[in-house]
Amino acid sequence: MKPVVLIESNAALAELAQELVHEPKIAVDTESNGFYAYVEKICLLQLSTRDHDYIIDPIKIEDLSPLRKVFEHSRVEKIFHAASNDIMGLKRDFQLCVVNLFDTSVAAKMLGYQNLGLAALLEHSFGIHLSKKLQRHNWAHRPLGHDELDYARLDTHFLIPLRDKFALELEWRELMDEARQCFLKVCDQEVQRKPFRPQDYLHIKGARSLDVQGKRILRALFIHREHEAKRRNRAPFRVLSNEAMLRLAQQRPKDLDDMSRLKGIPKNYRKGKNAQTLLQLVGKNIKTEKS
Repeated sequence: MKPVVLIESNAALAELAQELVHEPKIAVDTESNGFYAYVEKICLLQLSTRDHDYIIDPIKIEDLSPLRKVFEHSRVEKIFHAASNDIMGLKRDFQLCVVNLFDTSVAAKMLGYQNLGLAALLEHSFGIHLSKKLQRHNWAHRPLGHDELDYARLDTHFLIPLRDKFALELEWRELMDEARQCFLKVCDQEVQRKPFRPQDYLHIKGARSLDVQGKRILRALFIHREHEAKRRNRAPFRVLSNEAMLRLAQQRPKDLDDMSRLKGIPKNYRKGKNAQTLLQLVGKNIKTEKS
């Protein structure tokens, strides 16, 4: 396997785009930081041809517009695995649209494969085992080490041969035309910018079984979590989990001792100002029944 080529400058990106526009097929994947950040963004873009693997660093290169002629070129087939989130991210962050898609996950589903994960499909098809040790890695961290680069490149390195295998099976079963229609639908997705709605707290598992006071508390916690997540640029569930908020709404701690006995409350919410904030939110939303 040849060394991965890391692209970190505008000049290198422009040169790569000139080469890729002449490739018949390129494999594509992205890595984002949605597990960690309030505002998700693509932190790596991986590209593979039959001969080379490339990793583009969009944290160092903010303008990826040179790739537009590649992604929108109808004669260059772009191969993704489970393309939906990647394509949405490329549109959202870089205004890059994909034309001429082959999605190996969609193909596998049409062909009747039970486990649609890339690792499972590669193991089944080629006996290749992919490591999952960096599955929850924060891809916004820099610098990128050798382990991160090697892990990321493998998400595209084998996609072209996997695509070729599935394409033959689709043709043999006369499913290719139907598959192409499915690929088009994935490409045509519009970016969905879901606004925060306080009433969405009711979608939390267990919320509807709470009494009136419990629902009021959970709603207040839900709004507080959103504000904190935005302020700290963290994924909301990493500020307070749904389970933790539900326990607070159910058990309604009155003081720090009560708080310390609750499971799932982050350490920074067990004492000090943060703990007092939660206690106040709980207390403020409990109404004393009139005798």
